[in-house]
Amino acid sequence: MDIAATLRSYDGKRVAPFRTVADALSQRPDRGEDAVGELVALAASDETALQTGATWVLKYLAERHLAPRDDEAVALLRLLRRPLAPDALLHLLQTLPHMDLPADLGAGDEAALHRALLRLVESDRVFVRAWAYNGLGLLAARNPALRDEVEGLFSRAEKTETAAVKVRIRHARAAIRR
Repeated sequence: MDIAATLRSYDGKRVAPFRTVADALSQRPDRGEDAVGELVALAASDETALQTGATWVLKYLAERHLAPRDDEAVALLRLLRRPLAPDALLHLLQTLPHMDLPADLGAGDEAALHRALLRLVESDRVFVRAWAYNGLGLLAARNPALRDEVEGLFSRAEKTETAAVKVRIRHARAAIRR
């Protein structure tokens, strides 16, 4: 299967091409594990269909316990530093809870992720804000030095944010407590 060609057939509405790729990868003996690196590379493309499709498939696989790991996870996180298609950005944020970030994630990468998430909690898109707060909670669970700052952000957001954001904040707080 030519993953890129299939993803490029996306019409901007129906996710059928994404589902085709995900189903084909899930049926392979390696359950798509060998394709994760290719999907991460496609997500870094400047083409909206490839960004959106690759991140959709990565999220789908991650939800089924095949999340990017190690260098692939770091490469995916680095995409948050650059402009992405709106849906690709959301898919990436929704994949974060399923990824095992490398224990040796460099301070520079962690700081860049922190800055990107802080920028994204200011998004005009409610679900991007919600999942960015969730990402901050995951980061605070990993790095106790961030907990006070993140808790302060959560407390302020709970006074002004939508119900969808508040739900994600509750989930993020639960992650911090674990």
